[in-house]
Amino acid sequence: MLAVALVLLGVPVWFLTRGDAGESKPAAAVVPRADVLVPYTVRLKASAPARLSAMVAGKPSADSGGAVREFETVFEMPEAEPEDVAVFADFGEGSGECAVRIEVERAGRVLADRTFWGSGVVEDVVVINEP
Repeated sequence: MLAVALVLLGVPVWFLTRGDAGESKPAAAVVPRADVLVPYTVRLKASAPARLSAMVAGKPSADSGGAVREFETVFEMPEAEPEDVAVFADFGEGSGECAVRIEVERAGRVLADRTFWGSGVVEDVVVINEP
């Protein structure tokens, strides 16, 4: 009876531990290409109404035109090496301490999420480390 139990338990263990010749190989990593332009969505959200704008090197700047709390724009940038995004929020004089949150997204994946604080004009650069 012990021999039968060992055989019954040994067969599943053998299937789990044996090397499989038909084993699938891992998929090759997709290498981002520098010559392919893809859309990057930049979202700005302000704690108070502000004139919001964003720009990247070599592209025209995008501006909200007036005082808003949210602004979104899309920049076409190289897939392999996206540009840094310069952001500006003009809250106006006497606005006190305000914040602007910046999200940079590509294909539904958030690549950068930063919040900057200041009064009057808040300006900074968001670095996209990961394509």
